[in-house]
Amino acid sequence: MLTFEIANKKIFIESPVDPADHSKSIDATIEKYAIGDKIPFWIEVWPSAIVLAEFILESDEFKNKKVLELGCGLGLTSVALGFKGAFVTATDYEMTALQYARRNYIKNIGNEEKAKFIYLDWRHPLLFEKFDFVIGADIIYERNLFVDIVKVLEMAMDEGSVCYLADPNRRIAFEFFEILKGKSFGFENILKREIEYRGLNTIVSIYRIKKK
Repeated sequence: MLTFEIANKKIFIESPVDPADHSKSIDATIEKYAIGDKIPFWIEVWPSAIVLAEFILESDEFKNKKVLELGCGLGLTSVALGFKGAFVTATDYEMTALQYARRNYIKNIGNEEKAKFIYLDWRHPLLFEKFDFVIGADIIYERNLFVDIVKVLEMAMDEGSVCYLADPNRRIAFEFFEILKGKSFGFENILKREIEYRGLNTIVSIYRIKKK
């Protein structure tokens, strides 16, 4: 069980990772649990998720708002949204991740009255509603999915919607934002925060994205 103290909230996160492996770097842990080419990024809490959770907990804009989370993983940011009273639709491509995210949400919030956990393939998204907010932590790292993520944003957002993406300033993210520019989205870097986690210092940026 991982324990995070973020913005005066204590959050408990269950993970399939052996507790002994939490003393290792995230990359070493991911490598240990990888099976061939299948890399289970979802089994770890990443620095971007911690920074995004802190941003959510420090904000007053999510109460009773419909929020779509892309790539929820273990559900740290889902829990943060739960504490702020949002209606959460947490999504992931990995069914096991959704099971852990749901358990972690209930463990921290006490119920799932305002949350649902849904499988979502960005390449073939089934979304039938618009959301007030879309969030994602460290999801823009695979070039072949950039266009698909933008299509998901087009489907999930209307003119009044806001997307917040947290990213550890990977160089490849520049290509994603260039695609956004060509699809009538505007964006700005609204926060840059350095975090020390698992022996590594990471500078995380949060971007606010809106339709033009």
